[in-house]
Parts: sequence; structure tokens; C-alpha cells
Amino acid sequence: MNKKKMFLLALIVATFASLPLIAQTSGTLTLTGTVPPILSITVTPLPAASALDLSVDTDTPVATVVERSNKKGGYTVSVESLNAVASGATQPYFKSTDPGNADTLSYTLTYGGTTVTFTAGSAIVTDSNTRTTGAGQSKEVRVSYTGAFLYEDTYSDTLTFTITAK
Repeated sequence: MNKKKMFLLALIVATFASLPLIAQTSGTLTLTGTVPPILSITVTPLPAASALDLSVDTDTPVATVVERSNKKGGYTVSVESLNAVASGATQPYFKSTDPGNADTLSYTLTYGGTTVTFTAGSAIVTDSNTRTTGAGQSKEVRVSYTGAFLYEDTYSDTLTFTITAK
């Protein structure tokens, strides 16, 4: 390296070495988080659900259903009667567990204080355009029927509650 180049290099180094360092006075931090999707339903039967006396009139609470959703578009909850869907009936009914017993007993259902209107054995019981609270929305399920003089037997129906995002 010749003397001219060495001199220029030394001059450049000396110039930059004498400049003060520039300190930053602010900085940024981006925080990012997520909220997982929640879409759940919990059905809690009450003891009365498995001990109904079908020979007397009743309006009995049989379960509590808790709906939870944080879906932006909202959600729906439907209920389906196994007996009604299987037989093509419109309304739900109790049916004997004995295939030789053709006795049945129709019943009505209320969900959160509203009478459920079934079509072909199923019904929409909640149609929400918003989310629930964090703890969820609790709904009481009640069954009503007029007592009947049926054959001595065990009668049942199965209700399926389904929550779906819109």
C-alpha cells in the first residue's frame, strides 16, 4: 500500500473515531397474542330426568345446559329427539324400551323458559348473533306431559343438544 492510500485510510479512521456515537431515544416492541376458539355445550341432567312418573301430570326441570361461544358470527343450539327423528314424528315422545309395547306418551319441552317448537323431531333453541359471557349462558330444560294410563314399563327418549358456529 502506498503512502497516499495509507494517509487517506488513517484520515478516514480518525474522522469516524472522533464522531460521537448516536444513541437511540426510543425502541419498539410488538406484542402478539391469540384467543383460541370456544364453541362448547355442557348438558347436566338433574336427578328427576331418570325418575319421571309418567302416570301423573308434570312440569319438571330435567337438566341445565350451558352454552359457550366466542364466535364472531354467533352460534346456534339445536335439540333433537331420537324417538321423533327415528319414527318421522314431528313431536318428541316417550317410547317403551320393550319392542312388544307400542304405548307412547308425547311431551313438550321448554328451554330457557321458552317452549320448544319441533319440526321433524328437531328444533333450534338458541339463535345468537354474538358471543356468550366467559362463563357461558345457562339454560334450564323442563319437560311437561299429561299423565297417562300406560302399560307398566320403562319409557324413554334421548335428546341431543348440538352447538354450531354460524
